[in-house]
Amino acid sequence: MAIGMLMAEDTAPLPWKADVQAARKGDPSAFEALVRSVQRPVYGLALRLLQNDSEAAEVAQEALLRAYQNLHRYDDTRPFDLWVLAITRNLCLDLLRRRTKVRTEELEPMKEVLPSSDVSQLDGAIAREERQSLEAAMETLSVDDREVLALYYVQKRTTKEIAQIMGCAPGTIMARLFRAREKLRKKMTPTEEEAR
Repeated sequence: MAIGMLMAEDTAPLPWKADVQAARKGDPSAFEALVRSVQRPVYGLALRLLQNDSEAAEVAQEALLRAYQNLHRYDDTRPFDLWVLAITRNLCLDLLRRRTKVRTEELEPMKEVLPSSDVSQLDGAIAREERQSLEAAMETLSVDDREVLALYYVQKRTTKEIAQIMGCAPGTIMARLFRAREKLRKKMTPTEEEAR
């Protein structure tokens, strides 16, 4: 019986496959379902890389449009979300290359909501300050470092998934994660001179 269950799990259809096939045949509701499944991580990645809300929204929209236009090229044996995140990443990197000057706008703090009933005002203030400090430290990192940290910690992607999105080996991702964490830790840890 256990062998039969294992075989059934191996042959289970991929969750996005039916929607992809229906969307390829022209079913708009199927593509809407695909969009709903990826729109939040797509926007999140774009916002982390671009650090600008309106540009992130535009890139996310463009990435979803390109996914629709190139649906016939998508290999449905691979995860749909990773494919769209790779499109998003490439669009963001193109936009960053086209920028001619450094933007001086500050990234608005992330709109994360803490469960207020469980958190005292002091705890909430401390958590907000820590989050703002983390966001400020993240802003000082390179695009590559922000990208790998956002995919791993914010979007909870595995190193293998990140490697697929970024087109490199999982070992490279592990090394980049280590270096990015170290840079972030140094930014978050005050030096002896600052502590005095």
